[in-house]
Amino acid sequence: MAKTYIAGVGMTKVGRHYEKGFKELSLEAIDKALKHAGIGINEIDYLLVSSAFPELTLHQSDIATILAQELGIKVRALRVDAGEASGAAAVALGNDLIRLGRVRTVLVAGVEKMSEYPSAQANAAYSSILDYEYEGVRNVSLVNYAAMTLKNYMERYGVSREEVFKWAIKMHENALTNPYAYLSFKVSLKRMMDSQIMSDPITTYDAFPICDGAAALVMVEESVASTLDGKPVELLDYEAINSEPPYLRGELTELPATRKAFKKLSKRTGIVVDEETAIQVHDSFSIYGLLALEALGLAGKGKALEALDNMPYLNHGGGLKARGHPVGATPLYGLAELTLLMQNSYPGLNYSRDISLLHTMSGHDNSSWLIVLRR
Repeated sequence: MAKTYIAGVGMTKVGRHYEKGFKELSLEAIDKALKHAGIGINEIDYLLVSSAFPELTLHQSDIATILAQELGIKVRALRVDAGEASGAAAVALGNDLIRLGRVRTVLVAGVEKMSEYPSAQANAAYSSILDYEYEGVRNVSLVNYAAMTLKNYMERYGVSREEVFKWAIKMHENALTNPYAYLSFKVSLKRMMDSQIMSDPITTYDAFPICDGAAALVMVEESVASTLDGKPVELLDYEAINSEPPYLRGELTELPATRKAFKKLSKRTGIVVDEETAIQVHDSFSIYGLLALEALGLAGKGKALEALDNMPYLNHGGGLKARGHPVGATPLYGLAELTLLMQNSYPGLNYSRDISLLHTMSGHDNSSWLIVLRR
């Protein structure tokens, strides 16, 4: 089967873009990705667009066709929706199309606009990824699950509230060197302790900011990659697994889909990750970042906080917590940051390992997606 490479990446600065619509944000990211790859728009065979809530926040269906029309290209265009993991699902589909020989080039664009509505409406859209008939009608939201999980985690493992804020402190520090991050500033422990409670004990500094953003990847087949001047990074493999809903699980302080997906992926590829591996984990809430490290075998249960100081390439762009979480685009931001790091083009960091790993999930590990890149 043909190999798949990421030849170009593009991102917009994450933030509240009241002056730009989804088309402007998407085209900005796409233009950067095409220039980075050295490929013209007319060389693209397939357009995949990842967006989680366009019907709710943009009043727009069939967003892929609309974006293809805006680009002026007549190609097959498809929107991919897998909740918070939409971007990873789109990349996985693009990989399959290339490896099966159906296409030679795929443009993946992720976009989300969440900031033009009151927080209550934005959070209602975000929580729509839960099962409405069981959770939505009972006003259960994702922050409620995160709050219950954090409370259980602190009680079970004797972790203090102050200790948990260590995650947010690290993410904000990482975001300082990321030109595309939304919250690129340091935060003090006192500021976090005094922050507003969202769902006890979760505060605003445990959670991602509501924001807008777009990111794009140009994926190409091996024969195309060999003709390009840049340093394409191979998409080695991916894995995805669903889990049962949180209300049916006996334990909230574990990510079963993530653990099973990584076990399958590592068995198939032989990859090994440790504290020096470049890893992007899903930290929509700080507790999920900690649980992801434990599910990936990087820390024992209740021990994730002890590993943070020894992980220089963990969420090096600030993660969802500080870079921001424009939902449908978020996994593409993570892959773009890993690609730049592996091309030695990320500001302030040098990375010598041959592989890196992206982890993303939707909801409370309702589904988990892992993607491995190889230099």
